[in-house]
Amino acid sequence: MKKVSIAMLLLFVIGCWMLHWPRANAATRPIRQDIDSLLMLQSSVKVYPNPVISSLTIQSRKSIHQLVLYAMDGKTIKRVAGSGKYNQLDVQDIQRGAYMLNTIFEDGTTTSKMIIKQ
Repeated sequence: MKKVSIAMLLLFVIGCWMLHWPRANAATRPIRQDIDSLLMLQSSVKVYPNPVISSLTIQSRKSIHQLVLYAMDGKTIKRVAGSGKYNQLDVQDIQRGAYMLNTIFEDGTTTSKMIIKQ
């Protein structure tokens, strides 16, 4: 019988959970959901360093309207206004663990990235 590591199990659980991400905190603007926009969003945001210790850098091809950091239970941890295509998010005051960073762009589209806080 093949052993499954804790990390692989965690990735599987998080992947399944992301398919059912709560929409309670979703933007009220209309969201483009065609295939081209989804593929474009995958490569349009760079978030680093990840894992992060104190400050997260977010770079995008499009102007960012808002950044929302969620705990894995869906609770909103931080919500900050975006400032163009280059943003910093201070995470010194949050606990260690896994989080989801939801980026809302000026055109109403969104993307999410998993963030690990050390």
